[in-house]
Amino acid sequence: MLRKESDNRARIALVSNTDYYLYHFRLGLIKELVNRGLKVYTIAPSGEFTLPLEEAGAIFVSWILGRSSFNPLQELRSFASLIQIYRTIKPTIAHHFTIKPNIYGSIAAGLTDDVGIVSSITGLGYIFTGDGPKARAARPLISNLYRLAFHFSDAITFQNHDDLETFRRFKVLPPNKTPYVHGGSGVNTAFFNPEMIDKAAIHRLKESLGLNPNSIVVLLVGRMLWHKGIGEYVECARVLKKTHGAHFLLVGPVDEGNLASIPITRLIEWEKEGCIQYLNKREDIRELLALSDIVVLPSYREGMPRFLLEAAAMRKPIVTTNVPGCKDVVDHEINGLLVEPKDPIALARAVESLLLSPDRRQRFGETARQKALKEFDETRINAQILYVYNIILERQGKSKIPN
Repeated sequence: MLRKESDNRARIALVSNTDYYLYHFRLGLIKELVNRGLKVYTIAPSGEFTLPLEEAGAIFVSWILGRSSFNPLQELRSFASLIQIYRTIKPTIAHHFTIKPNIYGSIAAGLTDDVGIVSSITGLGYIFTGDGPKARAARPLISNLYRLAFHFSDAITFQNHDDLETFRRFKVLPPNKTPYVHGGSGVNTAFFNPEMIDKAAIHRLKESLGLNPNSIVVLLVGRMLWHKGIGEYVECARVLKKTHGAHFLLVGPVDEGNLASIPITRLIEWEKEGCIQYLNKREDIRELLALSDIVVLPSYREGMPRFLLEAAAMRKPIVTTNVPGCKDVVDHEINGLLVEPKDPIALARAVESLLLSPDRRQRFGETARQKALKEFDETRINAQILYVYNIILERQGKSKIPN
């Protein structure tokens, strides 16, 4: 049971549709805020990352939310419960991520006294990128809800300029708001550092996965969603495994709460066919990157793909699509290759060109690491977020977050 907040410290509420998102994408920000003496609340449906978030110093508040629900009563309950949470913890700033938290959270915080509101667009999601009837039908409603929510927001951040322009085109952004644009959630380049890897441990990991020590390994990590380009990756693997003997790893959870989810039965079929090895959800992504030679993400659109940031930091050559988010990480023929989305043949040709050129792989990997250090280190990204917070606090006449 939550008690009403009386602590005088600044209170930051980070709100998402999953505890998975907060742990995997905002852990660095949480630790930064805690280290600066702030009281940090993480608000999301409880799950397996609830305890790790609390161990990082956050106070976890469970919020009942159906990610893919369209039941009006259930949605109203989720909205009302968030209002109650805000009135209890009295956040100084409420920072929202993902669609429903951005909409419900911004309105709920707007109905609560003296709360600074940050809305972060981490990607457009299936509603704006999907071609299916559900996506097309929901798009006008979601646009109008975003428009209402942004009326309450003090700052709106985007992970790439294309998403910003899309919202402008849909006339969602209020004319008097200046969006802040930054490079995704960033990456911990000290942790995702190839120099920190134990080569003996990587050898053991290869053995445990049944990999030949000399195999060329291709890796894709992401949620098992069609619009991540998983189908195209499998088609690419089907062609190249026969001609080059490369080993294709596919890593990530089945996301049953998403309308674009790939059934586990389909993943099992692909693995039985022998074109990919599906490892499901893993926590040893750094080590899997270390044993890989090429990283692939043929997504249809992204906010700023964390997996590619981690791959770049780990000095890996990347093959990805020429779409928003992905093209912000990869400079064509410099640190990787860009292909058009939904084109498995072009994808296979690009991957094949790197399979045949170890020197090119090494050159791309070196420049990828330098770009990650310069543009995507999470300390740089978190500094931008703190800058946004301090602008809001200054407008409210409150003390800024200490350096």
